[in-house]
Amino acid sequence: MATSPSRLVPTRRALLAAMGCGMAFGMGMRGAQAAPFGSRPITLIVPFPPGGGVDIIARAVAERMAPLLGTTIVVDNKPGGSTSIATNFVARAEPDGHTLLIGTPALSINPVFQPSLPPGDPRQALAPIARVATLPYVLVGGPSLPAEDVPGLVAWAKNHPGRLTVANSGAVTAPRLAGDLLAQQAGIEITSVPYKGGAAAALDITGGRVHASFAQTLEALPMLKNGARALAVSSATRSPALPDVPALAEFLPGFEVTSWNGLYAPLGTPAPVIAKINAALNTAIADEALRRRFLDEGVEFVGGTPEDLGRQLDREIGKWTRLRESTNLVLD
Repeated sequence: MATSPSRLVPTRRALLAAMGCGMAFGMGMRGAQAAPFGSRPITLIVPFPPGGGVDIIARAVAERMAPLLGTTIVVDNKPGGSTSIATNFVARAEPDGHTLLIGTPALSINPVFQPSLPPGDPRQALAPIARVATLPYVLVGGPSLPAEDVPGLVAWAKNHPGRLTVANSGAVTAPRLAGDLLAQQAGIEITSVPYKGGAAAALDITGGRVHASFAQTLEALPMLKNGARALAVSSATRSPALPDVPALAEFLPGFEVTSWNGLYAPLGTPAPVIAKINAALNTAIADEALRRRFLDEGVEFVGGTPEDLGRQLDREIGKWTRLRESTNLVLD
């Protein structure tokens, strides 16, 4: 089963005592003898607070993986630092498979726009296991947007350079970059309006104070019930959750920005351990009940090989590098 730790205990004596009581924290030190895989619970690090979309997906998947691996999976939330706190924690953990990370688009954004954040290039610090899930962002138009669809939005923006306001959930996030990529590919100028989270942005969208926003499906659906319009989804193809809403790629070929999750271990984790976790993950996310549960939220469970996840991260880093170099974009 997947559980949450009540707190982390830094001393070795307290750690051993806690493990004797059935609690797991996954805080091994590099250089110590690695415990045989499966000899103690696995700690799954989530880089966001409890209750968010990534956390919910992580817990649902962990619950199904645990019996397949014959151990407990403890979900531990470590938000902050544009996900670098969680990422660096896993990068520095013992590479024995007992400390894992749910990676997000920040793994591809931080090394391009915030390279000083630890651990730097994640490809030099983490071992890919498999893709977990992906879901699109929804380009939502509020009541103040004088356009009914993507062609209308682009036409209006070209006639009013810089006046199109696009909200996002933070200055260094995938939704922010989706707006910048839209501007680049459509040949328009936008004004990005960062918010501390999607809820505040949603209020200003439906209130008519901002024209548009890239929002996750769960954030977009309430807006659509309060006067906003779904103009497009940011995935390469249409989303099963919104089948009547076009993909931006139908207007801008090659456009794709998604909220994705991948499972990672510390670099140096033995290949047989990676293979065992990979097999458990692929079996877990093939569960039909799991897929049905998240279908209406636009979540697509992916799976695959470690190499698939590695290639995805390469593509994402390449995409954001090209955007930065072609636009001189600086995020702060």
